[in-house]
Amino acid sequence: MDRILKERYKYTPLARLTDPSLSGEGGLSPALAEIETEAAANLCRKSAVTAAELAEIFAKAGGAITDDPLVADNLGTPESQVQGVRIDIPDNFLAEGTLYVHFRYPSPAGKAGKYVQRNAVRVGRNASVRIVVYHHPAPETGKGVINVLTCIEAAAGANVEIIEIAETQAAYFGTLLNSQHRDSHVKTTTIDLDNDYLRRNQFVTLAEEGAECNLEGVYITDGMQHCDNYIRMHHAVPHCNSNQLFKGVAEDESHGIFTGHIYVAKDAQKTVALQENHNIVLSDKAKIDTRPQLEIYADDVKCNHGATIGRLDPEAIYYMRQRGIGLDAAKRLQIEGFIDEIIDHSHIEDLGHLLHDKVAKRLQNI
Repeated sequence: MDRILKERYKYTPLARLTDPSLSGEGGLSPALAEIETEAAANLCRKSAVTAAELAEIFAKAGGAITDDPLVADNLGTPESQVQGVRIDIPDNFLAEGTLYVHFRYPSPAGKAGKYVQRNAVRVGRNASVRIVVYHHPAPETGKGVINVLTCIEAAAGANVEIIEIAETQAAYFGTLLNSQHRDSHVKTTTIDLDNDYLRRNQFVTLAEEGAECNLEGVYITDGMQHCDNYIRMHHAVPHCNSNQLFKGVAEDESHGIFTGHIYVAKDAQKTVALQENHNIVLSDKAKIDTRPQLEIYADDVKCNHGATIGRLDPEAIYYMRQRGIGLDAAKRLQIEGFIDEIIDHSHIEDLGHLLHDKVAKRLQNI
């Protein structure tokens, strides 16, 4: 692994990807997820993207991400052991409601296994779609491994919103590859609630003028959990906008990491790139590492970042206790208020209620 990749994975060893102890001799056993979709068959098919198709997508993205170890591991899996979905939205089509995709991970023969997925989301010119992808927990999965590669292609004028919830209770490795064309708008929200070990990469290329990308995320860790989100936002051309807002909460001896790398190419004038990462630690042994990174080669740009790591506000807790709210409830209310901003941005009522309930359960022992 070269210097750049070593720095990218500074906080996240990748031995879990191929840990032979999980299934005995021969390494991780291949396993198949249960896939459920709530969309018309002409819009969403259960069919993994092939390696040949991915080569074309990687070429369009203009980056050498095939060298990334998560991508290389995914591509190295035999096609017969790979699952996935394809969502194809034709030109000028406005998808009604929300498309849901559910992944569940049962254990093969009661043993921890490895699940590999390759998904594709292609949205045509001036089309619009909202998608929720839910990675459900499976109690019997134990220390299983999940490696997901999702490619998003937004044509000119397309409007795409993707909300991904990871609650696997396993080791989750994910890669989102997003390539955008002229005047397209893509918003991706990631919500990480209960994963033993998580590493997610998001590689975004704003390839034509007028493209806009918004990334938001919430991560909550406890026990010995590890959660690492890495962003590379590549502004390749002028007149594109990006915005990142991520919030994390870490307790016990868990570890949360956020790296936001904004790259502005030499000719990408009039770029607007904003980034915020805010975190709360709830114990002396919990750790948060946040790394804003700006690499700018154009001179007419607006780029800034902000990062904070702190504790709960004692004055706010005191204020609530003075009004008859118990200490534990006051702490939970402050944390819920901290992350509600991102959950509420989904504007999906049933999903919002579900996520609020799950977050409340995660925080009930604080």
